[in-house]
Amino acid sequence: MIIKSNKGQTLLIAVIFLAVTFMLGSSLFAYVMSNQIVSQRAYNTQRTYNIAEAGIHKAVWCLNNSDICGSGYSGETTDFSTGQFTTTVTSVGQDYVVTSIGSSSNIEKTIKVTITQNVTTADASFFYGVQVGDGGLTMDNNSYVDGNIYSNGSIDAGSGAYVTGDVYVAGGTALTADQEHTTQNAEFSFGRYDSDEDIAQSFTPGVTEVINYISLYIKKVGNAANATVYITEDNGGEPATSSLAQGTLQANLITTSFGWVDVSFTSNPELTLGTQYWIVIDVGTPKSSKYYIIGQDDQIIAPAGTGARYSSDWLSGNWSTTDGHFNFKTWMGGLDTHIDGLLVGANPDGTRIGHNCDDAHYAIHHGDAHAHTITNSDIECDAFYDVDPIDIAGTTVGRNSHPNSDDPPPEVMPISLQQIQEWKDTAAAVEPHNGDYTIDGTQEELGPLKITGNLTIANSAQLTLTGTLWVEGNIEMSNNAIISLDPGYGNNSGLIITDGKITV
Repeated sequence: MIIKSNKGQTLLIAVIFLAVTFMLGSSLFAYVMSNQIVSQRAYNTQRTYNIAEAGIHKAVWCLNNSDICGSGYSGETTDFSTGQFTTTVTSVGQDYVVTSIGSSSNIEKTIKVTITQNVTTADASFFYGVQVGDGGLTMDNNSYVDGNIYSNGSIDAGSGAYVTGDVYVAGGTALTADQEHTTQNAEFSFGRYDSDEDIAQSFTPGVTEVINYISLYIKKVGNAANATVYITEDNGGEPATSSLAQGTLQANLITTSFGWVDVSFTSNPELTLGTQYWIVIDVGTPKSSKYYIIGQDDQIIAPAGTGARYSSDWLSGNWSTTDGHFNFKTWMGGLDTHIDGLLVGANPDGTRIGHNCDDAHYAIHHGDAHAHTITNSDIECDAFYDVDPIDIAGTTVGRNSHPNSDDPPPEVMPISLQQIQEWKDTAAAVEPHNGDYTIDGTQEELGPLKITGNLTIANSAQLTLTGTLWVEGNIEMSNNAIISLDPGYGNNSGLIITDGKITV
């Protein structure tokens, strides 16, 4: 009997089994490791993208908060425990191009975005139903204003014209500046450090008249605060430490580009021909990232006791001299203004309240008129004017007359020329439409756009504003024409600017 052993076969089978198991295990391990590497790389890639995106968010935040990050923010490099981002910011017209490179685990991701500055009228504060400049207001027959009127020029009203609130007509301003220095070849920052908290500029009137307002050639850095402006007498070649008049330099009217900004005063003192006075600007608390820059002519030698000054505190009387002159204009009185032919204090439908202006009525509804001369008008309540009876001729006053009243001071317009120019630049950033533009009975979308001619919207036409519109000519709307904002504006305001007149 022959007996054969199976041990070798068993060993062979075991070896084969182990080999197969090892191969399967190796394959599974390789598969798992491969997936882990892919997953880890995907994780690192997403993390790098998030870091780059964080750079974009930081840049946007800094552009909106120049008082913290500084003006002219150009980017930065910021490190994290897991990587870093490097941003660069470049200005292109009215926009910014932001590039952010995120780095993490030997991976780089680049994000590039264009950020558009929103044009907003949020800083424009309107306190009257109608506010008018030096040109005054002409009201056609049966026209009306629901609210108050403040005009720096005369108001002439046609038959049946009325206003429901109060009317103020400021004392007239001469058509040209009395004193000015407009040459600009340098600039001077103030309100930045303690040493230059306040500045001053001398001037000598060429007439004996009231001073109505001044103009400054100025710009700002960051979110500068309002400043106080004084007119003072001269004290031995320096500003006196008491003021004749006081006004506010409104920061919301000033942009980051040079431009002329007006400052009016709460009272208008009479200044004397040939006598030196000073314009003093007091910032209050200096801030290194929120300050002003005024235009300067440093190529002229100012006589001793005149010219430009700066100080840590104007009330101390200690001043330092800087070269030449700051850029300024002074505007003096010179024209008598009037209200003529207007019903003041009417009901919204134009009917007369009936001169029933007792104290209870006066507390909630004035209907007052303030002007140098008020003629041929109907005043529901009180009238404030100059000489009785010549400056109130032909006028019916329902309550009290106040002769020998001072003229109201001129009001600075709620939008500055600097702001208007920025809005125009936004509209002009694209190819202009040359000539007239007419929308007749159709629906169109426009903006941003500059139109070099007139804009006519007629016969139930509908214009949807998609950006700032600048019309160099006139704007005429007629026969149920409609202008509306694109929904993309949300709660923001839109702008249409014209260099001509608007007829509705």
